[in-house]
Amino acid sequence: MNEVIEVSYTGDILAHRRCGRAWAYEKYVGSSPYEQVQAMEGRLVHHAMEWLARRYREAGELPTASELHDQLEHYFGVLWARGVRTAFVSKADTLSRVQKNLFPSRKIDRVVKAVVTGAVHTEYELRSVRKVIQGDFGGKTKMLLTGVLDVVVQQQEPLTYQRSWEWTSIPQLVGRSVKSRVLARAEEVEIWDYKATRSSTSLCNDYVRQLLTYAFLYRERTGTLPVRCVLFFVNEESAATRLLAIKMDEGIAQQAVDWTVAQAKELRKSALLFEQKPTSVRGGALHLQDKPVGKRIDTELKKQCTTCGFRFDCEEYRSHLGSANHPDIRLDNVNKN
Repeated sequence: MNEVIEVSYTGDILAHRRCGRAWAYEKYVGSSPYEQVQAMEGRLVHHAMEWLARRYREAGELPTASELHDQLEHYFGVLWARGVRTAFVSKADTLSRVQKNLFPSRKIDRVVKAVVTGAVHTEYELRSVRKVIQGDFGGKTKMLLTGVLDVVVQQQEPLTYQRSWEWTSIPQLVGRSVKSRVLARAEEVEIWDYKATRSSTSLCNDYVRQLLTYAFLYRERTGTLPVRCVLFFVNEESAATRLLAIKMDEGIAQQAVDWTVAQAKELRKSALLFEQKPTSVRGGALHLQDKPVGKRIDTELKKQCTTCGFRFDCEEYRSHLGSANHPDIRLDNVNKN
């Protein structure tokens, strides 16, 4: 019997926290996950940053806006062929939005330039971490956590961050973004993650925990704990809030791993429930499961619900809409479906 449970941070832990029911159907039935339906832009952003950094390393100069557009157009086709879709109306709108955020007025954004020219590793795979996490995961004794992170060294243009993360409850790993100036120094190791969303997202706490866990695993792999983690909200219009710096220390990193292990155990419980009786896994956000039916959907989750392939018989979504005849869940609504 295989004693190892392999868990993807984004595809499993974050997806399960967003909605355990949708996650279970995606894993066990094969429906299109939310990430496949909505995250075209996010994947384009990650690919663009990786491509820009690679081109800079190879050629010693930054690509032009036209070259970036050609690369984005090519990768859009690759993603589309893999079944990844966009939440925007057209391909042109999606490409234009991504390029505008990275190359406003056809010139590279200052932050993007600093990241690209300072990047040492990008898309650093966590699959081969040396230390497998031990625990009781519903019949499994080990967890292999997988994910992708970005490692950036501020070599040439150290940045000044206008916002940082303040903990309101360290035991629960809950905090908030506050206005606080942080100056990076040359050669400091940072872990970055690019989010194709706004800094006001309700998922910010989850994103912070994710990066802290990645920092711990990076330390396990290299022996070096990053000085800080940085969230880059690419779609944020305000320059002052696009970047969020999270200070690192050993204690916080260990707590993040412990929190992640606890989430993996919850995920495993949902998996076992689904195997026994699929309808027993309730819809709605994990942190809202103590609320009445119909009150477990937050603003972020609602974006997923309206495209979920299993929304038609979801008690939570139907109650949230307040009508079994709502256009979102009518099978004869050809315009929607």
